[in-house]
Amino acid sequence: MAKLLHRRIAQISRKAAPAEACGFIVDGKAVALENHADDPTGGFLISAQDYLTYRSDTIFHSHPVGDNSFSEHDKLVAANMVLTSYLYVVEVDRLEILRPNGAIEIFDKVLGK
Repeated sequence: MAKLLHRRIAQISRKAAPAEACGFIVDGKAVALENHADDPTGGFLISAQDYLTYRSDTIFHSHPVGDNSFSEHDKLVAANMVLTSYLYVVEVDRLEILRPNGAIEIFDKVLGK
């Protein structure tokens, strides 16, 4: 099941590029949301309405360019909101999972590319 979720996040992220994809994990499924950032190619913003609608404690987003891991801002938001955060790095086909305690799991070659 996790492998299917990882692949779905990767597919959503590739489709959104060059913008950052974002969304929630709800009942084990990726739910893509609109990125409300002023510059969606350089960041992501999930609306307060979406947080209220889905009430999920697990989010995802992508980094379409480069091979950067979670930013310091990503880590602070995840820790402060007690979120599990998935990050798909498009250029290197890598998925990372950041837990609220700061632990990171890495999965390479999600789509096998």
